[in-house]
Amino acid sequence: MKIELDSFVGKPCNSRTAYEFIPKNDYKLNMDKVAQKLKENEVFIELDSPYLIMLKILGKNVSLFKSGKIIVKETKEKEKAREIAFKLIEKMK
Repeated sequence: MKIELDSFVGKPCNSRTAYEFIPKNDYKLNMDKVAQKLKENEVFIELDSPYLIMLKILGKNVSLFKSGKIIVKETKEKEKAREIAFKLIEKMK
């Protein structure tokens, strides 16, 4: 499955200081495989479950959901959030 940032809609999160990227299609990610790939690419994972991976990338806390939704926490800056989401997607490949 090929995931690209262009296949997401990005917007500031309404409920917190965060930026969310919602996939245009539901990916139904295999979270075990994704977590393994992220670990191989030296991404620090705080928590992984069948539905959610919480990780830290470029100094920011990020949540990745089974649907492909990405929440970049601690920022509302579009460009910084896009950079982090792009880096995450690259590390998943």
